[in-house]
Amino acid sequence: MLTSNSKEKERSLSFLCCWYLGRRRVAMLLLLSLAFVVFVLGSYTINKESNSPNIHQSIETMDFGSNQTPISRELTSFYTKESDNDHVRDPFLWNGIGGSDVDVNHPPPFLPSWHHHPCDSFSFPPPPPPGMRRPGPRPCPVCYLPPEEALAHMPKYPFESPLLKNLTYIREESPVKPEESEGGSEFGGYPSLEHRTNSFDIKESMTVHCGFIKGTKPGHQTGFDIDEDILHELDQSHDVIVASAIFGKYDIIQEPVNISEMARKNIPFYMFVDEETHLYLKNTSSYTDDNKRVGLWRIIVVHNVPYTDARRNGKVPKLLLHRLFPNVRYSIWVDAKLQLVVDPYQILERFLWRTNSSFAISRHYRRFDVFVEAEANKAARKYDNASIDYQVEFYKKEGLTPYTEAKLPITSGNGFNHMRMIKFHNFLLFNDHN
Repeated sequence: MLTSNSKEKERSLSFLCCWYLGRRRVAMLLLLSLAFVVFVLGSYTINKESNSPNIHQSIETMDFGSNQTPISRELTSFYTKESDNDHVRDPFLWNGIGGSDVDVNHPPPFLPSWHHHPCDSFSFPPPPPPGMRRPGPRPCPVCYLPPEEALAHMPKYPFESPLLKNLTYIREESPVKPEESEGGSEFGGYPSLEHRTNSFDIKESMTVHCGFIKGTKPGHQTGFDIDEDILHELDQSHDVIVASAIFGKYDIIQEPVNISEMARKNIPFYMFVDEETHLYLKNTSSYTDDNKRVGLWRIIVVHNVPYTDARRNGKVPKLLLHRLFPNVRYSIWVDAKLQLVVDPYQILERFLWRTNSSFAISRHYRRFDVFVEAEANKAARKYDNASIDYQVEFYKKEGLTPYTEAKLPITSGNGFNHMRMIKFHNFLLFNDHN
């Protein structure tokens, strides 16, 4: 009996084990099948997105990445819809002489013709192969002319302002903060809100605050000081310059690529650094005090920086480049975290000369609203939350409302979005509420 019971138990256990293992195999097969179905559907979805014409139709206007917001989709459709006026298709509208009254069918003789530009026949490259996951912003093919052809489109003469004729910058040897002042700094002065409001009223003659309040000239005893042997270079005349800055060792110098020999010969590349970054360069790169260069970049060391925040110091050359280089026709600013991968002449032709524009600036690919941008700055802990809230409340009192699609064709509540309302720098160069 013991023997028979043992055999029955063994048969029962064997049956249970086979049944259990069979269930596991079936479950594994089901899981593998499910994974295969998900993979096939995912590949189909990505392939469908890749072949969508809307991705590449936004090429020359804005590139919002793979996660477009409702506003970004509306903006894309607004700028890519067919129109009888050629200039409506471009985000940088006609500017300068004639402004929006320029007859696009008969443009002035010194402007490139819209109807015969080589890029009119530009065809978008094929979509990426199916099945490739593409996180982040989509690629943005742009029609650039060869550097030699691009340079040929440079306007022969500068455009004169139709209204402003005389512009003077305020200078004070010993700026004193008034008791009623809303803020300010020794570098930017202490403008009142009345001064600020009046600066928006463009007149034939104007006197404005624009940094470098102290000293005889920008870079000389102003609180943003540059070595005397380099200062004279800033006064030289150039058609085009490229500039960037690194303060507080935040970034590493990235060498521009795809730069033509013509641009290498004629276009200076300037990199502003503070003393901390200068010391770091001497220890980690090919820089020496004799050549003052890292690759194409001419290093300009800044002494006596005006602010304790390296980000704010970096905004001085970024926003006031016209004061540091008063005799330059065109300038390109490249954030140090980015690498310049297109010839400067090609960039200027595409975004300025082709459209007769005087100023071009990039849009943020996701954020269009000042209030959303403020929260993003707070989340990133870039600045003190209280100072950001103060600035936002100030904008609200001036009538700023959240951005909506009803504001089209204005494409961003942030104004010049790349500045992002000067990134809530507490009036940046002019005020200091910290």
